[in-house]
Amino acid sequence: MTVYFVSNNLVIDNIFYETDESLEEKRITRVLSVEGEKAAVKVAKKIKADVIYSSSYASSVSSAKYYSKRWDLPININSFLNDTRVGDMENRNIKMLRFMQERDFDFKFKHGESLNEVSKRMNIAMDRIIKKCGNKDIVVFTQKSAIMGYLLDYLDKGFNYDDRLILSYHGKVILDDTFNDIDIIKVDREKGKIVNIEVIDCEE
Repeated sequence: MTVYFVSNNLVIDNIFYETDESLEEKRITRVLSVEGEKAAVKVAKKIKADVIYSSSYASSVSSAKYYSKRWDLPININSFLNDTRVGDMENRNIKMLRFMQERDFDFKFKHGESLNEVSKRMNIAMDRIIKKCGNKDIVVFTQKSAIMGYLLDYLDKGFNYDDRLILSYHGKVILDDTFNDIDIIKVDREKGKIVNIEVIDCEE
């Protein structure tokens, strides 16, 4: 069976991480940009699955709706698939948080989540989803750091020339700090184990 993880990163830019008091609420309710809507249509044409899951983020649910409409499938929304909870920024820079979390998987701000905590949460969620779905192929619409958390224990870790974290599988880069309009990660499983992880290019 195959699980496709999709992160549509084309959202409206309306968040000031250092000063926004309603940060988590705005992150959850932030919608896709016009380009993000177009990208969601491409995703729906690119991959085929039997079951749809989505985080509770508006951008993920919106992307899932395009997939649902094309393939006439219901959407299962699960907040356990949500992005990393940032916590109290206290005028600190979001780039600083990302930088520290790439080096210390237990690092977090007050009321936030570490990458290891995201990994635990995502693995619990995915184990339950996979058990429920059996051998059906699944597409999961979520956010990049949630995908990173889930795959953390299955990928090789290294750093690029800019000293940023790279996660790879059999020598091929799966996740890094590069901004992509869409991230699609294909995870193949056999007999309960991951046997392949690869990046799917939405434009090909």
